Amino acid sequence: MTTSEVAALPRAFGGPGSGPGQFRTPSGIAVDERGRVWVADTGNDRVQAFTRDGELVRVLAGRLKAPEGVAVDAAGHVYVADTGNRRVVQYSWWGGFVREFGSGVLGCPSGVALDPAGRLLVADGSRVARFDTRTGAALPDAAEPISSPRDVADDLAGGVWVAETGNHRIVHFGPSA
Repeated sequence: MTTSEVAALPRAFGGPGSGPGQFRTPSGIAVDERGRVWVADTGNDRVQAFTRDGELVRVLAGRLKAPEGVAVDAAGHVYVADTGNRRVVQYSWWGGFVREFGSGVLGCPSGVALDPAGRLLVADGSRVARFDTRTGAALPDAAEPISSPRDVADDLAGGVWVAETGNHRIVHFGPSA
């Protein structure tokens, strides 16, 4: 984005409440390739998508309980850390339920990210769990236990950045970024 494009964006949208376009404890945020802003609206048990101008375009709700993290892949699939249900849910770009990951194995998923190899990375309690997005299968955890990971991000070079709130630091695992 250029400086003039950034200046043209709204400074804020939404506000407190449970109506369309309002929030109760927004926590996770992602931007897809079309520029839509996806927000995990934790207190309202939903995820909302907006245009860059702040216009509401989609709401994912009904099966979610206190979602905290959100990520979007290149095909437009939306992955939601459904924290209250201890799982990650995948939706199609139009909002249809696709599958869930980690039911029965995740304790407190809070952040999600995707890596270039098609793996889903999940900040979960004291670890970063991994799943194959094509099959839904659990993969070996990304690293040794860490203290209260809050969010994860792929470094685009085979590694993972982790917001480790328990030790008040950012940690990198994998090849040098």
